[in-house]
Amino acid sequence: MDRGDNYRSSPLFKKAEEIRKLATAIVESAPDKASGGNRERQGFEDHMLEESKKDIVANAYLIGAKIAGAHGMNLYDLQMENACLIRRACREMLAALRGLEIAGYHEDRYFDLLREAVEEFRPLFVEWVAAFKDSDRLYDDWGLFNLPGDVPEND
Repeated sequence: MDRGDNYRSSPLFKKAEEIRKLATAIVESAPDKASGGNRERQGFEDHMLEESKKDIVANAYLIGAKIAGAHGMNLYDLQMENACLIRRACREMLAALRGLEIAGYHEDRYFDLLREAVEEFRPLFVEWVAAFKDSDRLYDDWGLFNLPGDVPEND
């Protein structure tokens, strides 16, 4: 295995892959049309179904991609930026399950499997973020990831 790919064997990335596979299976098993009977709401529910499916898949893939991206850099602020995007992706992916439910797709046992996988991912994520080296960082001009007392470097 290439040294640049050693993140792939980490428990964090393996759990991210599990999440991606679960999310993909849920979306692939979802219907193409909403099951609502109300004609007035059918267009809304069809749109909700399609957008929710897209959101679930996009966010599931983003998790692993951002782990890989953070692995490839040694700058605290960029690693933290990727970590924030991963957290957001997990939250949005689970919220999108509600869109599937609104559209009439209810697979609680599969939805619960995805929710459980994200809950199992969380402590691995917390451990991963704690390992970021805050000494390998640049001053963040946006001010998000600076420590108290940080000052910009002179240009």
